[in-house]
Amino acid sequence: MTPDPDSIEHAVAEQHRRLDAMFEETLAAMREGAASDAIRETFERLREALETHLAQEDQLYYPSLGALRPVHRTVLDSLVAAHDGFRSRLDAIDARLTHQDLVAAERELGAFCSAFAVHEASEERLLRGIDAEVAEAASSC
Repeated sequence: MTPDPDSIEHAVAEQHRRLDAMFEETLAAMREGAASDAIRETFERLREALETHLAQEDQLYYPSLGALRPVHRTVLDSLVAAHDGFRSRLDAIDARLTHQDLVAAERELGAFCSAFAVHEASEERLLRGIDAEVAEAASSC
C-alpha cells in the first residue's frame, strides 16, 4: 500500500528509499574493488545523508509526533536510541576504511544495512499507524 503523499510516513519512506540506494551504491563499490578513495567518498556521502536523516528524525519528526501522540512517545524514544547505535556502527565502519580493511568494512556495512532495513520497516509501520490516528481524529472534528 502506497502511503498518502502528504503523510509523515511518505516523507520518511522516501528518505529511506534514497538511503537504501546509497547503501547499495556503497556496497557495490566495495564488492567491485573500487579504489579506496572512491569507496571512502561514496561512504562519506552515505554517512552524511544518513546523519542528516537521523538528525531530522531525532530533532524534528519524533519529538513533534511524541507531543502530538504521547501514547507513542516510548516507542519513538526507543527509535531515537537505536539511532545512537547506528552512529556507533558507522564509526566502526569508518575505522575499518581508515585502516584499509575493506573486507571487514564491507561485512560490517552489509550487517548495518540489514539492521537498518528492519529499523526502517518498524519506523514506517509506526508512522503509518500515527498517520491513521491523526486522520481519524481530524475527520471526527
